[in-house]
Amino acid sequence: MPADLVPPTLDVATAVATDWQCIVVGAGPAGAAVAIRLARHGLRVLLTDRTGMPRPKVCGCCLSPLAVAELCGLWPPGDLPVPLPLTTVRLTAAGRSARIRMPGGGVLSREALDTALVHRAIAAGAAWLPHTLVTGVHEGRTDAGLVDVDARNVTVAAREDLRLKGRVLVIAAGLADTIRIVSAADQPTSGDDRPHAVRPPRDRRVENGSRIGLGTTLSGAGLDATAFAVPPGELVMAVGRHGYCGLVRLEDGRIDVAAAVDRPLVAGAGGPAAALVRLLREATAGLQQTFAGEPLMQALAAAAVAATPPLTHRAPLACGTGGRIFRVGDAAGYVEPFTGEGIGWALAGGRVLAESLLADPPLMAGKGRGSGGHESVVSRYPLLHGRLFGVHHARCRWVARGVRHRAVVAGALGLARIMPWAAEKALPLLVGAAISGRSSRG
Repeated sequence: MPADLVPPTLDVATAVATDWQCIVVGAGPAGAAVAIRLARHGLRVLLTDRTGMPRPKVCGCCLSPLAVAELCGLWPPGDLPVPLPLTTVRLTAAGRSARIRMPGGGVLSREALDTALVHRAIAAGAAWLPHTLVTGVHEGRTDAGLVDVDARNVTVAAREDLRLKGRVLVIAAGLADTIRIVSAADQPTSGDDRPHAVRPPRDRRVENGSRIGLGTTLSGAGLDATAFAVPPGELVMAVGRHGYCGLVRLEDGRIDVAAAVDRPLVAGAGGPAAALVRLLREATAGLQQTFAGEPLMQALAAAAVAATPPLTHRAPLACGTGGRIFRVGDAAGYVEPFTGEGIGWALAGGRVLAESLLADPPLMAGKGRGSGGHESVVSRYPLLHGRLFGVHHARCRWVARGVRHRAVVAGALGLARIMPWAAEKALPLLVGAAISGRSSRG
């Protein structure tokens, strides 16, 4: 694991003593986007993460046109991290393969992207406290009350419980969000001696049959561009009966591997790494000499492959009863992302939430419902979120269901091979290249 490149900007004692206007839990693209946009408007923002930076994530690492546009809204011109251009998609299934041009996207490792985003948040004025594991949240009992955040310092040097307080809490903890929320109504009153345990979240709804994510990165002399045909700028999508796997070369030469698979495949294959090998062997049968070969299979079999919780789910965007806790990014909802739009969705979701919060100064100032502005974020944020993502989530559900059928995949491959121009016209529609809701600089 690489050493932290982004040291904390304050100590734990200062973080505990400060009355934050917003605490953001999770420093991925969604959380960092919220922190950047709020901090550059002068708000007191604390950005936390359970680990330090850089750190790996299970992710396809592809930047859609939406993601590129959103990043442009977070950096001054000329300072934007430069991704590796992504120009081609190679679709492979059942021993057949076809290339489709896909201009407009890019590739950037999550280690590089997330670290750059945290640096940008600090430059905008946000405080940064890594190695902070948030376990629970307690809403204030009054409309003007603070949100209390139960957290734990998990640095190597110390492991201590701490409590942070803020006027608004943003949960951007990703697919693995396990933060427990206790509303004001569930907390004991004076003289109430009944036990009140912090209850686990019960509001996440996982879609039946949802696949899980698997991911790793590969490196080594046996996997260079000549020995393994994943050239820079090409995304390989290998589709099997029980899932699909994307492979792309990162800016540092490593190969990122990210897959969505049926859970029984992992159990039947004997583990996540074996499941990836089985999926790729099925999709590339007969193409090993031109596509993969044994170097990839051997590297995958020996790799440490991480898994995610079920991918397709939804959860309330506004949480609790006080209207001060909001989810964003993967924690708010996710759809199986065959089209590689996850990072763009996270960045756009962070923008929509930040804009909703900035439009309600009374809430950020800690004033109550009587101000008239408090309820507006609770209604505005879900409305804007639905307008931005509703059509595109539906499209991705359609695409993800289509690739479960071999006849559909075979038809797409045949079209791409016989009429590549038609496939090139269809691809932007499938990946949402013309997604609405442009990035703003606010």
